[in-house]
Amino acid sequence: MSTASTNPIITIVVPVYNAEAYLRECLQSIAAQTFGNFRVLIIDDASTDSSCKIAEEFCFCDARFELLTIEHGGVSKARNTGIAHTATKYISFVDADDMLHPQMLEMLLQTATDLDAQAVICGMVRGERCPFKSLPDKQEEYAVKDIAGKATIYTYQEAMRAALYQSVILNSPCGLLLDTSLLTPEALFREGTRFEDLDAFYRYLEGAWRIAVIPQKLYFYRTNPQSFMNRWSTERLDVLDVVDRMTNWMHQRYPELDAAVADRSFSAHFNTLLLLYRHRIDNSNAEKRCIGVIQNLRRAELTNPDVRLKNKAGALLSYPGSPVLRIASRFYFL
Repeated sequence: MSTASTNPIITIVVPVYNAEAYLRECLQSIAAQTFGNFRVLIIDDASTDSSCKIAEEFCFCDARFELLTIEHGGVSKARNTGIAHTATKYISFVDADDMLHPQMLEMLLQTATDLDAQAVICGMVRGERCPFKSLPDKQEEYAVKDIAGKATIYTYQEAMRAALYQSVILNSPCGLLLDTSLLTPEALFREGTRFEDLDAFYRYLEGAWRIAVIPQKLYFYRTNPQSFMNRWSTERLDVLDVVDRMTNWMHQRYPELDAAVADRSFSAHFNTLLLLYRHRIDNSNAEKRCIGVIQNLRRAELTNPDVRLKNKAGALLSYPGSPVLRIASRFYFL
């Protein structure tokens, strides 16, 4: 049985809801970290499968693991519960079906220390099978070398500009080491809404004086064809409220980012409209809402040199109107 550290540096929060299929692999990848001075909070969101039993096994064998069970409230509530029970300098979030490279915590912490960064973000590899299980065959792709030397350092405004134009993906709390001092009450995850990661990242990163992004892919994000992001649900419309809040927030605090946040808003409304058409959803209010924003922003999209070609193409496709967009929805990559 492993002994818990009396003074852990990192708390790892793992929200769990009916994750029995992959939870054991996830927790094993955490236990196998080369940096071991951490505490793991497994937040069970009222699972009805064997997730709790699996978590209890790890807690029994490794004192660094703790299990908290809460009433079902979603991933934001689970993460916020973990935050409320965190007293370490750093925090990291891991989804229950994902896995970590064995050196992830070591490298993130090393980068934070060497570069005096309050937030360090690593690359992700996405798929259905974790490549970290076959590391001898993947040494070049996943090699961990000169981490700090390869990091890109951003101020908050620089990081938000890159994230809003989607040239760098920063809106996931996974693959992230965060100084817990940044998690003020205003920066917590919003409960009761989808796209909670997009809704929160710009708030919890705001106080960071340095944000370091390293290119090494140290976090495995498991793709699931049945997941929320790969199917239609009326909850997909939550993203429109999320980007509206983001737009207002940025305009009030960082008006120099108005063009960047407008591009992110255009992207969200355009993608949502195409999803409505692709899935043949009859929701006239949502359709009108998306079309109104697209028409309002499309000229700026076409004239802004920082906008991706994908969004410029979307802006051009919007001019002929709904019939063309309905056809495009079958082929346009969202």
